[in-house]
Parts: sequence; C-alpha cells; structure tokens
Amino acid sequence: MDGMMERRGLLKAAAAALVVPLPALAQAPQPPRVITEAAAGSPNGGPGQVTAFLRIGADGRVTFASPVTEMGQGTHQSHAMIVADELDVPLPAVEVIAGQPEPALRLQPVNEMYSGASFGIRFWHDRIRRACAQARGVLVEAAAQRLNVPAVELTTAEGRVTHAASGRSLSYGELAEAAARLPLPDQPRVKPAAERRVTGRTAPRFDIPAKTNGSAVYGSDVRIPGMVYAVAKLSPVFGAELDGFDRASIAGLRGIVDVVPLKTGVAVVAENTWAAMEGAKRIAVRFKPTPEQSLNSEDVSRRLREGLASREMVRPRNDGDVLAAMANAARVVEATYEVPYLAHAPMETENATVHIQGDRVEVWSSTQHQDWCVRDAARVAGVPPQNVRVHTPMTGGGFGRRLHTEVVEQATTVAKQVGRPVKLIWTREDEFAQSYWRPAFAARLRAAVNAQGRVTGLHIRAAGQSVMADYRPALFANVLRGNDPFSLQSMSDSRRYNFGAFRAEWRRVEAAPKVWLWRSVGGSQICYFVESFLDEIAAATNKDPLELRRELLAADARALRVLNTAAERAGWGTPAPEGRHRGIAFVDLYDSLVAQVAEVSVRGNEVKVHKVTVAIDCGDVINPDSVEAQMQGSVVWALSSMAKEQITLKDGAAVERNFDTYPILRMGQAPVVETHIIRSGERMGGVGEPGVPPTAPAVCNAIFAATGRRLRSLPLTVHGLSV
Repeated sequence: MDGMMERRGLLKAAAAALVVPLPALAQAPQPPRVITEAAAGSPNGGPGQVTAFLRIGADGRVTFASPVTEMGQGTHQSHAMIVADELDVPLPAVEVIAGQPEPALRLQPVNEMYSGASFGIRFWHDRIRRACAQARGVLVEAAAQRLNVPAVELTTAEGRVTHAASGRSLSYGELAEAAARLPLPDQPRVKPAAERRVTGRTAPRFDIPAKTNGSAVYGSDVRIPGMVYAVAKLSPVFGAELDGFDRASIAGLRGIVDVVPLKTGVAVVAENTWAAMEGAKRIAVRFKPTPEQSLNSEDVSRRLREGLASREMVRPRNDGDVLAAMANAARVVEATYEVPYLAHAPMETENATVHIQGDRVEVWSSTQHQDWCVRDAARVAGVPPQNVRVHTPMTGGGFGRRLHTEVVEQATTVAKQVGRPVKLIWTREDEFAQSYWRPAFAARLRAAVNAQGRVTGLHIRAAGQSVMADYRPALFANVLRGNDPFSLQSMSDSRRYNFGAFRAEWRRVEAAPKVWLWRSVGGSQICYFVESFLDEIAAATNKDPLELRRELLAADARALRVLNTAAERAGWGTPAPEGRHRGIAFVDLYDSLVAQVAEVSVRGNEVKVHKVTVAIDCGDVINPDSVEAQMQGSVVWALSSMAKEQITLKDGAAVERNFDTYPILRMGQAPVVETHIIRSGERMGGVGEPGVPPTAPAVCNAIFAATGRRLRSLPLTVHGLSV
C-alpha cells in the first residue's frame, strides 16, 4: 500500500467515491427527447408520461417518481414543492412515489439509484426543476397548437394554460396526452428565484396524517395473497457461517412450512408470524468457528491505539511543514480520543417481501438502494435485472443502514426455495448483532502554539476500520488506493479552519465486525475529536473557545457568520441561567455549515442538556420546516448516541442485543432545539446529516465548563454520567 497518498490524487478519488463535487447537469444521462418513445418499456412509464419523472392524469393530478427513498426527512414533501412551483400546479395536486430504477433517476457519476450523503435535495433540486420546466414547455406548446395561438401569448397557473386575450384556457389533464408526444426543449426556461411561490416557505408535511392515524405503509406492513412469513436466525458472531441446524428441534410447532439455510444462519418459514418467530427462537443452529470468535472490545481498543502509533499511514492532507511548526512551538497541546462501535437501531428491523413469478420478481423493501435490491434479487432468482421490480414503502428508520441489501438477498433465497411469496424479517436481537455498525475510532491530536498563543500547526492521526472497504470494496482497493474519504471526513475535505501547517493521517485497523455508513458517517467522530480538542487548546492558551474559533475562521466570512449566529442567539458572552454552562462546536459537512451551542447543567453525576442553539447555512432552502425538523432530529440522535449508546464485544459477539441493554434517549430527556437558518445563496447543501456531529463536542465542552472535567471518550455512561 502507498502509505503516503497525497492530497491532489486523494481529492480526485474522494470526489468519485462520494459523488462530490456535484457533476454539471450536462454530464448526467438525459431522458429521451420524446418521452413516449420509451414509455412502454420504462418502469415508471404510463399514460400522461411527460418526462421521466412526471405523469399527468386526465384529472390534472401530477405523479412524481422520486429518485430517493422517504425516510422521514420530508424529502418527498420538498420534491412535491419543487414540482408544484416549477410546473405551476397546486401543491395538493402533486403525489410523490418512490420511482423504479432507470437512468434519469440514478445518481451520477456512480449511475445508481440510492439515497445517502444528504443528496435528496442538493443533488436533485436542479434536475427536478429542469424536468418540470421541460414539462411546462411542452404543455404550453400543446395548448398553442390546440388554440392556434403563439406560445408566447400563453401563461400557466394552477394546472392550466391560459390565453388571456381570448379568455380561453385548457387544463393540464386535457393537454397531457398531446404534450407527451412533443419533443422536450433542450433549454427550458427555469423560473428564477423571484418567481417561485411555493419553495422557500413552510408547507405542512403530507405524510404526517398517515403516520398519526396508522394508515402509513412500511415494509413490515406489506401483505400479498398466499404469502408466508419467514424469520431469520443469524449468527451472533460476525463472519460466522452456517454449519448446520436441527429441524427436529421445532418439529412440534404447528404452521411451520420450511427451514431455509442462509449463509450466516437460517430462515424459519411458517404460515403465520407467531410460528415463524417461535421457530426462530427454538431452532438449534450450529455455526462454523471464526478466527475472531474470541474478539472483545478491549482487543479493538488496543488495535486502535496500536494504529495511532503506526509509522505507515494514509495522508490525505499535508499542508505546510507541521513537523517544523511543532519543533518551533512555544507550547504543544496534545490529547487522545476514542469512540465505540454504534448501531443504527432503527425502530423497524430489517425486512423484505419477495414474490417470484416465473422469470419475474417483485420486491418490497424499505431500502436506501433500489439498484442493489435489483442486483441481489436478480442474481439469486436467476433472472435478468430488467425483470425485477422494486417497491419502496416508507422506512421505519434508515440512517444509512438500509443501504445494505442483504435482507433482499435472503428473502429471494427463501422465496425461490418455498415457491411462494415470502416476507422475511429480522429479530431485534439480530438487528443489533448483524447490522453493520459505525466503526470504533481513535484519534491523537497535537497543536503547535506560538508565544502569542496562536495556533501555528495541527496534526491529527486517526485509526479505525474502513467504511469504504465494506461499502464499496472495489473502489476502495483500486481508485482510492486504500484510502477511505470517510476516515477523516469534515477535516481532510474542509478548508474552513486555518491552522497554519496541517497534517491529517489515517491508519486502517482490521477487525471482524462489518462497518457501515451511519448518519453523518466519519463526521460524527472527527468533529467530536477536533471540536473537543479546540476547547483544550483554548483552555491551554487562556482563550474563550468562541474567540479561538473566530481566529481560526477569520478569513472565512461565511463560516464566521454561522458561528457568530449560533453564539449570539445562544447568548454566548452573557451570563447563563444559574447552574448552567455553555459549549460550542462547528462543522463543515456535505456542503453545509453548522454551529451549535449547548446549554448544560451538571448535578452530581447527572447531566441535563437544557437547550441546543443551532445555526445552519445550507445555501438555499425548500421547506424551512423540514430543515428545522432535521436539526431537531439530528440533535436528539447525536445526544442519544453520545450519552448512552455503545456496542460492546465479548467473544466475538455484541453484548447489546435489544433496547434494554442499548438504551436510546427518551422524550423527556430531549432538549429544546432552537434553529436559525441562514440563506446565503451558496450552492445547496445537505440537511439530514450535518446537524449530527457538533452536538457531542458542544455538550462535552459545556460539561468541561461546568466541572473542569475533560471527556475524551464516549458514551457519557463510561464516565459514570447520566443524561
């Protein structure tokens, strides 16, 4: 391995891996100029198909085939708002569905339909607007031909095309069929911001009523006539494969249909869920031994510390001479941090429903990766990928976990063997044991400080498993040459802070558990390390933590505005309520800037987070309510993970197997979250993930302000603290 992969090559590779920066629109494959030519063979086609995204019914209702999964973030609501705005239709007339994989709905340049990296709006906004502008253009042209008037004399509003001079108008429903036969304009007129009447304003979420009255359909709610139920029993040890099972151990259970062997366990198939679940509990299963079946958390921690001491590191950033800065420093500040494995812990466990009919396969999966579902189902069923149709219900929690499609592969295996449609579910215990985790990580940071107390150099060394190696192994091994852009995310790919000389290094650590994308991915760890360490520098130099950050961001007006907004709105520099203390943190992640101030009190061993003030600059905003909701959810998610959550390994298996041993934050423990949105007009950034990383360091920095106690590892419970 090239131990010192330098910055220029790394940044190019990282861009390909993360689909950052966003490619120009012209680089992405475009839908056919005349959509109806492809409609018959398109999985999203049908009557009134005006563009690859849009169908317009005879009643004027618009169906938008979204390229992403709705996971509770409100992305489909925002897509509906963009459509209503650009197409000139009432918002209630727009229905959003998760589309079928096809070229126009795939992320570029990876050419896959999936949901991740906070791309739901920032990647798709311009593309959706363009598609709607194309549709509006052909609707106007169809009306011009029908009314025999120049197109320039026509206007659109509320789903109608109107000729003001004659008082005549036609509904979109009347025009859709004719419009679908017209060539789409290559250069449609997209509305400038001043003409937009829907986006940028708060709109009520259309998915809330169904969620509150119980009518919302999640993956686990899917029912098909003749369906059987399967419950998986998987190895508690990562990497352990099936060695055999004893069918006789469940012989007395009524309703059992079959037991299907899987690579890492078995699926007990039954006519009802009770029999399937009871069978999975009772069945005797044997697993092959693994080289790491005795692995414990202490072993992982030791490997992380050894990784930090390694001489062979990947070096994605090396600006200036950091060794000279350290040698010439009046003072060197140093600290080491560590965080544990974390589970995604979605409320809805992994599940998939598969129906094989001859050479056709239908899949129902609350997935984040439709194309991988198609790939896995097609391979197992032995059919061409174009013969697989994927339905995407709502998800009961995604957080990156559902980018993995192992459950679809398993469900297809079962459906193929039993010859009936099958719903396969994982138990909560297997969800914790076999769900790929956020990696355990450690970092050692050193800062050079001159005689005037200014930072002249910063060196971060991190060690941990590679998310990219498990997520996209071929890319990791070849294009990235063994470097993982997630390993130092938010530092190796950000140039907001000016540390003078700066070096960022990472050492890959091997361990049996698979690791995966977890909400905010590497930013959740690296931001905790760096923002906690900045407070240590501030204490060592007798500076206010806000003032230190202002020094480091002095040349970045946009970042300073975000930092100052959070500080000012939180009352930084003014007396806090009695017994409360404040901590601050900042992150640059997924093209968005976020700063948070946590207001905390500590009584004995009890930590109370009273309020978190958030400032976010994500460029532009579609639905402010969704941004605010995502900041609230991000803070609660992050506070739960830093306060209570960890996966502990014993004898190669997770000790925590359910919510009794893996507690999550309760409603009464959630703080007030006050969000301030800054509309800078910069390129649109992500929202679902950037709000997560600053919470942990902001809270830990506030705890230090309250107690003088530095917390260099998480969760808080390992320090005897409770929230």
